[in-house]
Amino acid sequence: MLTGFFFLTAGLFAQQVDPGLNRLIERLDSVTRFEARIQMEVDISFVTMPAKVAYVVYEKGGPVQITSEDFVMIPKRGLDLTLQELFRYPFMTLNLGVVDLNGKKCEQIKVIPTTDDADYSIATLWLDPGAVQILKSQISTKKNGVFDIRYGYAGPKELLPSEIRVELEVSGIKIPLRFLGKDARIDRDKQKEQPQEKGAIIIELSEYQITRL
Repeated sequence: MLTGFFFLTAGLFAQQVDPGLNRLIERLDSVTRFEARIQMEVDISFVTMPAKVAYVVYEKGGPVQITSEDFVMIPKRGLDLTLQELFRYPFMTLNLGVVDLNGKKCEQIKVIPTTDDADYSIATLWLDPGAVQILKSQISTKKNGVFDIRYGYAGPKELLPSEIRVELEVSGIKIPLRFLGKDARIDRDKQKEQPQEKGAIIIELSEYQITRL
């Protein structure tokens, strides 16, 4: 068992950044600006909320800006479409090989930050090597639990996703109504009854305008 640990450690340090992931980073790094319309729904048992509409604007090097007439709660992880937060600090990677994801062959890649400045401890990416698209990510954060994110694309050549499903831990979350909008309802009793529950936020993106290098 100890020998296996040394092999794993050696593999981590021998491979700093996976070549396939490098291709993805270069592709995403070509985006200098994008904006899109967002439609968001929640799948949380104790929350009743109609679909919300917002607009997202991103300028390279800056944070994602979200505007809406009815303020919405959107996890930043879900809208980190260029994965800039994931790659913000130094990291290393470990390619675990080819795995099947819903009938599609993907490379499963671990991303491990090499500094304590990162707000996550480890991330796993499922990369479609042919389309150079991330189909799924699982990010273990230091303070906000684990995010399971699935990405859907309008086509194999699309750079950014058209649909995102973010599954997250909602146990113990105190959600102010102002974060969900005036027509949202939270059943606090039901929230207390299911302390280990997970929920999901479904985001559809359309009307993309993308500027690239």
